[in-house]
Amino acid sequence: MGGTRQVLTMVVLAGALVYAGYLIGHRVRTATEKTPPVATAAASTTSTVGVAPGDIAPNFTLTTSTGQTVTLSQLRGHPVWLNFWATWCPYCNKEIPIVEQEAVTHQGQLDVVGVDVEESASKVSSFMTAHHMTYPVVLDSQGAVSASYGVTGLPTSVFIRPDGRVGALYTGAILSVSQANQMLAQILPHS
Repeated sequence: MGGTRQVLTMVVLAGALVYAGYLIGHRVRTATEKTPPVATAAASTTSTVGVAPGDIAPNFTLTTSTGQTVTLSQLRGHPVWLNFWATWCPYCNKEIPIVEQEAVTHQGQLDVVGVDVEESASKVSSFMTAHHMTYPVVLDSQGAVSASYGVTGLPTSVFIRPDGRVGALYTGAILSVSQANQMLAQILPHS
């Protein structure tokens, strides 16, 4: 009986580890993925709001940790990197220096907007100061915006082209400049 219980415990633990790996792992969808010709043609003529490449990114209006209002549609004409995160998320903490570096590197060419999920303004402000974050962070205090973007794990990044359409979606931490640049290549004008 004890051996059966140990086997069952090991199976449950293995399943939990696999599921945790799935949540922590990443999934990338970009505008260059292969899709059937009919789907590609339909995507180019539709005005679907969603998070698949080619969809119009869902609009939102949120307040930053400093009280300013940000409306996504007002950023049209510029590429946008939306980065969904939280202060408690260890992978978000590892990713923030890369996001900050890219925000500085592409200043004037790219709007980087952090979207903190369900935390207080004071907690986010303190965290931003401690981590030297200079890009704006809006507060998704009820989680409605992250839900509209289908965010199921943190961090998640949505790369939006100047026309307001999704160029790429990345779930998981972006941990290098080269990885960030691969994603940004989907939305930045080529020089």
